[in-house]
Amino acid sequence: MKPLILSLDLLGGLGVFLLGIKMMSDGLQKAAGDRLRRIIAGATGNRFTATLSGIAATSIIQSSSATTVMVVGFASAGLLTLTQSLGVIFGANIGTTTTAWLISILGFKVDISLFAMPMIGIGFFSQFIKKWPIIRRIGEAMVGFGLLFLGLSLIQGAIPDLQNSPAVEQWIAKFQPNTLLALLGTVGVGTVLTVILQSSSAVMAVTLTCAAKGLIDYPTACALVLGENIGTTITANIAAIGAPRIAKRAALGHMMFNLLGVAWAIIFFHPFLDLISFIVPGSTEGNDPHVLLASIPYHLAAFHTVFNVINTSIMLALIKPFEKLILLILPVKRNERKQTELRYLKAGVTTTPELFIEAARREIDRMAGLVETITRKILHALKTDSDELFDRAVEEVEQKEKASDVLEYKINEFLKNLTHEQLSRDMISKVMRLLDLTNYLEKMADHGEKIVILLKKARAEKAFDASDQEHLTEMGLQVKTILKEMRGLILNYNLDKQVSLTQAQKREDALNQLRHQLREEKTSRAFTQAQISPTSLTLYTDILTSFEKMGDYAFNVVETITGTRKH
Repeated sequence: MKPLILSLDLLGGLGVFLLGIKMMSDGLQKAAGDRLRRIIAGATGNRFTATLSGIAATSIIQSSSATTVMVVGFASAGLLTLTQSLGVIFGANIGTTTTAWLISILGFKVDISLFAMPMIGIGFFSQFIKKWPIIRRIGEAMVGFGLLFLGLSLIQGAIPDLQNSPAVEQWIAKFQPNTLLALLGTVGVGTVLTVILQSSSAVMAVTLTCAAKGLIDYPTACALVLGENIGTTITANIAAIGAPRIAKRAALGHMMFNLLGVAWAIIFFHPFLDLISFIVPGSTEGNDPHVLLASIPYHLAAFHTVFNVINTSIMLALIKPFEKLILLILPVKRNERKQTELRYLKAGVTTTPELFIEAARREIDRMAGLVETITRKILHALKTDSDELFDRAVEEVEQKEKASDVLEYKINEFLKNLTHEQLSRDMISKVMRLLDLTNYLEKMADHGEKIVILLKKARAEKAFDASDQEHLTEMGLQVKTILKEMRGLILNYNLDKQVSLTQAQKREDALNQLRHQLREEKTSRAFTQAQISPTSLTLYTDILTSFEKMGDYAFNVVETITGTRKH
């Protein structure tokens, strides 16, 4: 009966500890808000800034799992490349070691009740202060922090001091990593425990407590820590289920990074332990509880930190070959390039609305790319004398237009479903603007298709002469320039709204003036030249009108992006 009670007490302590970790992480994430996203966004520099971003983010929210899940979300949204994602993940592994130091410094040296219970009380009642949201979020983090150490206290109380028991010594001897097989088995135990508890911090807390009380020796504890580094990767891989392939590659990279790191640590296990003993003073041997309590936690925290620092340093130097290895395992598939599939908007990746907004902008940028391609193909059709090349250009325009229809539908459905969530007024406004953008782009694609239909009819009836084709090409080139500038604004995060709007207005006015000029010239020639048929005049005018409509919708896009569009 006593072992059962001890097990339930330990389980309860773990539950309180895990609840504390979750509440603290959630509260800190909410308190950090946009600042946390900007830290991750800083990863768009190089591998070193990405690593620093990972260290900073994980140190703030005290959860490498939360950071890696965010990385999966950012990668899914197209905000991070694979190299940048790996850099953040490398940094997250270093940042998570602060938890072990926190527990080592405070958890075993300070009377936890002196600060845990007051923090829970202050944090809980501060959440009733509605005037300042930041106070509520910090209060939530304080409750989590207090529960974390209360749970640690319960774990310490549930694990008895049995280091002088012969039975315990015999049990410990079974787990001592003196052979390669025993070492692998102990690493496996740490992995399984972390997968079950879904928290390397919780397993680390138990490991530290057991080692400090002499239930397991120092080498065994270090082997468990290595296993915890493998087990923690499962969270990101679960988050990547159903995500775009780039997110799966980031999650795979996380697992491979830790597996390869553990591999070298196993090979050099005992020399590595000697290195830590050289760096950190104090003995890790013997049964004296005071000696163990004074040195074991710091040795384990140092082991965890040094392991991840060395692992990250090696992998940063080899990040390009490492990335190629990941791409070899998860290569780019042809269906990734399907025009009608959403690449960035995926359900189940993250519940952060801001990431969905960014992902939607990426999808809309793809739609704008389709419209740009349609314009280029129209210009090819206008210039070529080859029927084969003309037919190929027309066919590509029709394919791109169909793709834009499907993309518009899928993006709109996703965004409409997003409005059913609890969003702020500002977020709803952003979603509505994105819906407007997809509508304008789809209409532009429709007019592109209309132009090639008119061109097919004109070609069949030989309605246009060289002068007509030259003038239509001039109109098309202006539209091409307008679309290029318009598309450049969709993902521009440092947009000068007034300059962009003024430039777009000038382009649109010039396009309208050119359309008016060309139509008047064609009409004048039709009255003076008998060979110009009414059909030729009508087709020519309709094509000019469609080009002009594409310019109008492009200007609507710019107005929407700059927030000046009036409905």
